[in-house]
Amino acid sequence: MSVKESEVVIDILCEFLEVIIHNILHVRKLYPDSIFVKRKKYGVVVYRSIHPQLNEYISECLKAVKFHAKEKLLRKLLICIVSSEIVYERFVLEVLSLQNTIEKDPLYIKLEQNLRDFCLKLQSASSYLDPLPSSASFRIMLHTTNYSNLLYNNNPTFEAFPMICVNEYEYKISAPDIVPMHTIDTDSMVLQIYVEKNSV
Repeated sequence: MSVKESEVVIDILCEFLEVIIHNILHVRKLYPDSIFVKRKKYGVVVYRSIHPQLNEYISECLKAVKFHAKEKLLRKLLICIVSSEIVYERFVLEVLSLQNTIEKDPLYIKLEQNLRDFCLKLQSASSYLDPLPSSASFRIMLHTTNYSNLLYNNNPTFEAFPMICVNEYEYKISAPDIVPMHTIDTDSMVLQIYVEKNSV
């Protein structure tokens, strides 16, 4: 199997995470509707930002996701929604397994159906999540290892966008309400997706 073939699932993961990040920002009203355009992905309508700086930030974060996933050291991606240093919500995408199984499902039909199902669930997220303050913003965090982070920051390819190590407790919610959203469970990818809500 070539290196390119072995990265197919990682590319699918990164593409999915990009769709999810843009749509969380839209669903949670962190930016005006006017900066989003409708697109179709996985057979459903999704939203994508047209704001250059925002898109660049998301794109650079996804390059880091791809790097750590290739090293097999990516544990979680967290989208933390904060205001005045209070963490209101954390969308958690926990990576349990990534495997290239093109011989079992060459068109990734089951995987695409799972990704589609989550996109549909996300559209109704506002019905069970609390309204956010108008000052809310977001941060993307990766849960990986110190070793993987060192490899990333020592790679000259990424010197313009270094990853900063933070203590997870700075962005942790004490005694959160956990809202399970979806489990993607296929031969090629297993992801657990949930929201941690601040109950205070």
